[in-house]
Amino acid sequence: MNKSCILALMRVSIGLSVLFSTLCLYAGTHREFKTGKLLDISSDERLIEGTTVKHAIYEVQVGEILYFGRGERIRAHSGDVGHGLVVGDPVQAAIDGDNLILQRPDGKEIKTKIIQRKRADSGTP
Repeated sequence: MNKSCILALMRVSIGLSVLFSTLCLYAGTHREFKTGKLLDISSDERLIEGTTVKHAIYEVQVGEILYFGRGERIRAHSGDVGHGLVVGDPVQAAIDGDNLILQRPDGKEIKTKIIQRKRADSGTP
C-alpha cells in the first residue's frame, strides 16, 4: 500500500469514528418529555458534615404517579427557586433512571434526584 491509500483509510476511519461518537452522544441525551403538573415547590434541610444544607423539593404529577425530586442546593438570597415554574401549571417532565428532569420556561432543564414516588389518590388533580 502506498502513502496516499493509507492516509485515505485513516481519514475515513477518523470520519466514521467522529460520526458514530456524535450519534451516540445524541442518542444518550435524548429524553422523552411528558406533560405533567407541578403540584408544589418546597424545601428540605439536611445536616451534612455539621453544616445545614437546604435543597429545593419539586412535587410533580405525571399520569397517575407523583414524583418528589430533590433539586439544587438553595443558597441565601438565591432568588426564584422554581426558575420561573409556577405551581399548578403544566410542566414538561422526563424520568431518566433515578432522576426527574423538568423543563424550565426558558428551555433549560432542572435535574433532580427522585426521593419518592407514589400513586396519586383519585381525589388528587
